[in-house]
Amino acid sequence: MKKYTDKKFWNEYFDKHARGPSVVNNSPFSDIFDKYLISNPAKTVLEIGCADSNFLCYLAKKFSYQAYGIDYSDAVTRTAELFKFNNLPEPTLHKTDLFSWQFDRKYDLVCSFGFIEHFDDLNKVIAKHSELVAPEGKLIITLPHFAHGQYFLHWLIDRDNLKKHNTKIMNLKSIRKAVEASGCKIEYLSHYKTFGFWTENNKMSRTAKITNWLIIKSGKVITKIFGYDRPNFLFSPHIICVATKT
Repeated sequence: MKKYTDKKFWNEYFDKHARGPSVVNNSPFSDIFDKYLISNPAKTVLEIGCADSNFLCYLAKKFSYQAYGIDYSDAVTRTAELFKFNNLPEPTLHKTDLFSWQFDRKYDLVCSFGFIEHFDDLNKVIAKHSELVAPEGKLIITLPHFAHGQYFLHWLIDRDNLKKHNTKIMNLKSIRKAVEASGCKIEYLSHYKTFGFWTENNKMSRTAKITNWLIIKSGKVITKIFGYDRPNFLFSPHIICVATKT
């Protein structure tokens, strides 16, 4: 299976974007979490790709879940530091590759945020997620949406970052097919937000910086004018899926 990134890339990425621990009181996708998750200290949550992530901490804090995480990056230790800073029980963390991990239990909630798009075999990646979900447990997957109209914007501003993502899977049809094939029933699948754009290109020319500024400032106005002021396949910056293991 082809990977669009590797361990070296992520170690360097997290070193470059190092941040100290902070109080975690909110999170992206919190409206979706509130709709589909119920607080229960007896339940477990596993985040796949948890290194230097606030998501696992937020879910443990908001819903009282017992926290587990897996990531092969050295930055996985920062997740433990974040839990300590937020006065939460220490999470159980596994520093290993997901596809070689010999796990010994399943989890009530399995989630990943910006993980599956770094591989070319969508079915295999989602099947691995599903394999870790307990019966009647939930699966939550999000990924950036760099396809369609967003593809052009990223191609224009940040082509190097675009190459690290499998844009072919960034559509609802592909996600639905792979999730259902993995033995999960979809509860929610949609593009998320109306417009958003970010770049990791820190060496932009003056012209590119001006273009980036114009894109961000005018994006929401343009989408509203043309009737896309709702989650849409052209410019929404994320896709999110919530499913239950059958």
